[in-house]
Amino acid sequence: MLLREDAEQLLAMALKEFAPDWEIVDPVTEVTIRDQDHWLSGIGTYGTTLRNRHTSAVKVLGRRGGDDPANHHRGVSYLVLEAYGDRNTDPIWRYFQEVCVAECQKGPRRAGLRLGAGR
Repeated sequence: MLLREDAEQLLAMALKEFAPDWEIVDPVTEVTIRDQDHWLSGIGTYGTTLRNRHTSAVKVLGRRGGDDPANHHRGVSYLVLEAYGDRNTDPIWRYFQEVCVAECQKGPRRAGLRLGAGR
């Protein structure tokens, strides 16, 4: 498990590296089942609000509901943040694609997939 401050620092670093147009605008907090509108990613989920510096678009991480449900997404797991801290960047990149703060993933990745490869 990460301290809240460490989770916030890792998320800020990952945003700077992979989604520099986005910034954290609310403190990163741990999301629990006690939260009425929680959207967990398992044990040790963190949530916050992100804002695009240029468009003012907002993404709410770790909460369901609100005025625009399309901008609400599951929280980020501490495992994803720890992996980023260990320089395994794939999990955070995939998460950023899922919540569309980095290049949006529109479906399963097909690059490099060849049917029958290895036969």
